[in-house]
Parts: sequence; C-alpha cells; structure tokens
Amino acid sequence: MVNKITKGVILASGSGTRARPATYYIPKPMLPIGNTPMSKIIIYQMINAGIRDILVVSRNDKEGMPTFNMVIDYFSKENVARNLSEYKKEIENGKIKIELDFQPVDKKTSKPLGTAVGLNVAYRNGFIRDEPCAVMFSDVMQQNIVGGSSLLEEMLSRYNGNTFVSMKKNNIDKITEKSAAYGSYLGDNVYRLEKIVEKPTLEYVKNNSTELSVAGGIYLINEDGGNKADKVKRGAGGEYHITDIIDMQAKDKGVYGYLIDKSRFKSYDVGDFEVLIKENLEEKHRKDFFDYVKSSKAAVKTIFTGGVALYGNTTDLMELLSLLSKG
Repeated sequence: MVNKITKGVILASGSGTRARPATYYIPKPMLPIGNTPMSKIIIYQMINAGIRDILVVSRNDKEGMPTFNMVIDYFSKENVARNLSEYKKEIENGKIKIELDFQPVDKKTSKPLGTAVGLNVAYRNGFIRDEPCAVMFSDVMQQNIVGGSSLLEEMLSRYNGNTFVSMKKNNIDKITEKSAAYGSYLGDNVYRLEKIVEKPTLEYVKNNSTELSVAGGIYLINEDGGNKADKVKRGAGGEYHITDIIDMQAKDKGVYGYLIDKSRFKSYDVGDFEVLIKENLEEKHRKDFFDYVKSSKAAVKTIFTGGVALYGNTTDLMELLSLLSKG
C-alpha cells in the first residue's frame, strides 16, 4: 500500500541574489505576489492539496537575520494563525500545523549550503520519519491557467510510492542554469528518470543532449529520501542539491518525472527580480502590488518603482507614481 503524503516542506532560506536589490530589505520568501508573501501562497497550495503538516525551513544565521527576522516573525507560533487568517481556527485547534526550523550555513562564507541541506533539516529534527513528503521552493510558483486542480494536486493524485518530480523542457542555456534530466518517456507526460545533473556545463550538455530539466518546484520524495539526503556530497557551486538526492534515487530505485503541460499550467521563478516585477504587473496582481509598494518603506518604494520603470510600460509607471504622490 502506498503511503499517502501528508507532510510538506517549504525551502525558504535562499539568499535571493537574483532578486536584488529587493532582497536587501525583504527576504526572498516574503517577496510579494500582489500583496501576499510568496511563501504564504505555497503554504496555501499545500493546504488546498490536503497537506496539513508543514515545515518552513528558513535562516537564523548572523548574515541572514537582518532580513530573515521577517520570516521568523511571520511564521512564529504567536503570529502564524493571524497571518494565515483563512485557516486561523484550524491552526489554533491543531488540525493544520505550521512549523519553522532553520538551515545551517557555510561557516566560511555564511551562505546557505543548498537545498539538500534544507531538506535534511526536516529529517534530522524528526519532522519526517520514514515517510514520503512534498517539497516545494518558496520562490517557484505554479498556476493552473485553464481552471481546475493545481499542479501539486495533480501530481499527488498520480503519486505511486516512487519519487515524482516536476519537469520542464528548456533550451541549452536554461539547462546549464538549472539541471539536465535524462530518461525514457512512458506516455501521459511521465518519464522514468535515469540521471539528473545539477547545473551542468555547456560542454556537458552539448555532449549529452537533452531538453529536460527538473524544474517547476515540486518534489514528491518517497521514504528513501532521508537515507539519500545524508549521503549527498557538495556539488555545483559548492552546495548540496536536492537534485543530487533525486539522481541517487534514480540510479537506485527509480524516479519519475512529470513534464509540466504549458497549455494548462504556468510555472515561473519569481526569485528573479525581472520575473517578480512582470508577474506583479499582471492584471490580477497589479492593484494589490501597487498598494503594497505604497505602504512600504522608502527604500522598498524606490526599488519597486525602479523595477516598474525597467520592466513595465509607461502607463504602469505613471499610475504607480500618481498613487505614491497621493500617499
């Protein structure tokens, strides 16, 4: 019998270098989509998919604290029910549990050690015990553009006890920034994966051609994940990567990938400042985002106004400036 996935881990400890200068003042997990922190959106996706026990892995190191205090405060036991007000009663009576823990950083560089280390926090603190879990990043969004189930719900409905990850088709430049995935197509957008290489060199991808990349931000990791997480070695960029856990599993017991159907789902990385601004200028987010900017501190107003000037149109900029002048 396949164990149902009831626990979710949100990796929310990245430095957010691609979203600077915004992340000098706002930690990446708290960057807004409209006026809602990205990490809150991911939590709601998990809850709506039936996951009721969630761990947010953040940072509390000396370098991260100036901004990550915002995450710690938002998801503290004292404030989490209020900040996730739609589920206030369920959180207060324990039907939904939101916990917070912290990822260690490199002692020499004070930088996060990578996604595999973040996930390993959940195994080492006993949040996950010989059971499968859903893992998502706080800065990768998925949206059903035709209505119906979320990508997470769809993948959970297909989970059969083997690790199951979301994938995209990318060009060679994107693959060198993300990962290269290799495997055989089984039909219905599902692949059996044999190998995953995190941030491969351009030469490697040219010699080992593929269009597939483990991307889209959803990882359904089976009971074996904890065993592999402890064995991961430093990889690309000197970090420990969750894709290296997946690669170890692919070589051992088999891993499956689900190619995201672009006609049904939009998946985008809002940890990139340009993508963040452009997404917030979409009609459904625009007004809330402008209100968020208006209520922000002066430095944040300047940063986001500059972003709108760079990546929006004249109408966007004029409307935001008019709103700010009235404030």
